[in-house]
Amino acid sequence: MTDHPSSIVVPGQMPDVSERKQARRENWRLIRRRPAFLIGMAILLVWVVCALFPLTIAPHHPLDFRTGLNQSPSWDHPFGTDQTGRDVFSRVIAGARDILRIAPAAAVLGVLFGVILGMLMGYIRGWFDIIASRIVESFLALPVVLVGLLAVTTMGNSAWVVIGVVAALFTPIVARTVRAAVLAERELDYVTSAKLRGESTMFIMFREILPNVMGPIVVELTVRLGYAVFTVATLSFLGAGPPPPSPDWGSQVSDNYSSIVSGFWWRTFFPAGAIASLVISVNMIADSVQSVMEAS
Repeated sequence: MTDHPSSIVVPGQMPDVSERKQARRENWRLIRRRPAFLIGMAILLVWVVCALFPLTIAPHHPLDFRTGLNQSPSWDHPFGTDQTGRDVFSRVIAGARDILRIAPAAAVLGVLFGVILGMLMGYIRGWFDIIASRIVESFLALPVVLVGLLAVTTMGNSAWVVIGVVAALFTPIVARTVRAAVLAERELDYVTSAKLRGESTMFIMFREILPNVMGPIVVELTVRLGYAVFTVATLSFLGAGPPPPSPDWGSQVSDNYSSIVSGFWWRTFFPAGAIASLVISVNMIADSVQSVMEAS
């Protein structure tokens, strides 16, 4: 018994909507079955809950100055206290809010702008692609953290400035990936058919091509989120993060790392461990998504 002709996908043709939905559901099922994805999501969920309800979860207010300076970890203070008597455990919980407010927003904006630029570069080609490619290459040659530090120092260290700077730094990276994916699609039969039907350029790019390059875009989003967490934390460590007395993780590490030689290791270890756990969890999610998308 042969398949109905309408169910056959000819190479170079765009799969119909139902087939794309079925492929997405199958990919999502495979991703959810990966242990790395489940572990990464569990760790990420813990920090998301901490970011949403810091004052409810934290046993003490993160800005309260309490008695007992530089106390080592104990039952009353699981992560110890800092040089002013503030509870480190409470400050680590509250510090999740800043980084999980800034990093995802920066990653999403960077991917959004990168997708738009990459779609235009890959489909329009010509002089626009040549000029945009040279600009993208020049940005890719610059060290991300150094450029981010200079930009934030110049324009201020408000949350919106940090989000905009990190998004701008990620845009050319995403654009290059999307451009390569669009170049592989623009000469296929379904694009040619759309042109013959008289469809507009915007329609072809965002209604015909975009659904077929969503795989690389989803991978870029998950990867950029991990880099955004690391970049925001690094900027905070270098003094370009939220101003004191914010319990931002990078600021805590910056304020206390010199005290390790004095034996007060917990003031640096736990904020640094929080950054590491968040970055690792996001990378575990990104690796799971990427492996499934590349295999599909």
